[in-house]
Amino acid sequence: MKRKWQSKLSLQLLFSIAVSYVITLFFLGILTHTIYRIEKLSPYFRPISAFAFFLGIVFFAVLFYLIVYRKIEYLKYISRKVMEIANKGFGTTIEIRGNDEISELCRNINAMSLELKNKFERERELEKSKNELIIGISHDLRTPLTSAKGYLQLLKDKKYQSDEELETYIQIAYDRMEMLEDLIEDLFEYTRLQGEIRLNKQRLCLNDILLQFVIDYGPLFEKERLALKSTIPQEKYYVEIDPDKFVRIMENLLGNALKYSLRPSSVWVSLSPKDQGVRLTVKNKTQPIDEENLSRLFDRFYRLEKSRSKETGGTGLGLSIAKRLVELHGGKIWADGEEDVIRLHVWLPVA
Repeated sequence: MKRKWQSKLSLQLLFSIAVSYVITLFFLGILTHTIYRIEKLSPYFRPISAFAFFLGIVFFAVLFYLIVYRKIEYLKYISRKVMEIANKGFGTTIEIRGNDEISELCRNINAMSLELKNKFERERELEKSKNELIIGISHDLRTPLTSAKGYLQLLKDKKYQSDEELETYIQIAYDRMEMLEDLIEDLFEYTRLQGEIRLNKQRLCLNDILLQFVIDYGPLFEKERLALKSTIPQEKYYVEIDPDKFVRIMENLLGNALKYSLRPSSVWVSLSPKDQGVRLTVKNKTQPIDEENLSRLFDRFYRLEKSRSKETGGTGLGLSIAKRLVELHGGKIWADGEEDVIRLHVWLPVA
């Protein structure tokens, strides 16, 4: 079948030659018969016999050209479109006519044009993303750095009135440096996750992992006047995850709840089956959030409360990192809520 497909154009040419040849023979037969009759009448017409052969060749050539004229025009059209693709940019497509090797060539050119267009668009998006990342980094590094530099300048110039004020300036400068450290670590992690990441997956019980997180993080939440609680079913749910990467996901989800929960209140970690998989949810009370902000929650450098970003030390990258890690595990992450309650959901396929 493949050979037959590849020989379609050859068969068409052979058919065109055969048709031209048959018609030419018919034409020459009529012409020769006419000349023979003329020669019988007059010997002066004998040179026409030699000319008839030449005329037959010309007739064959013209007839063959007329038969393949559409193919020739189609090839010229393809040539023009290829030049258009080269000069005006990728994404232009060629009209496909027929069902032979030429049409197959056009399909391949169209696929190449569209693929190259997609690649260039992805490159432009990456370039735009890189520029946005640099702008975001510059902004986020400048704020704590300027603050730390200001307080260190006050210490250098000994512009403090008491030991208590000295301790306050030192603590503020230290806090700002910790913010810088957290930001740099998050930036490094976010950048690394944009490349190829190999997961070391293990089949683990998600129930046990979440219960352990609630136990380990409980005291930290209590210090912030928050109660970390759980709703974990008796039925065991097993998932294939990279333990280290999943720890980072949970740290970012719980860290977000720790930063933005209203005090005092409770933070709930729950687990439930959903769509041939399992859904874990972190729910907490916070300031009312509209749908637009919920949809942007996982955007890079987005903060839930910009006015509190310096206070909480958030980098705006935590949930973006969590989203990337969840997707690497073949899962989904999303947010919903109403009034003063927000829920962050993670869906993973069961193993």
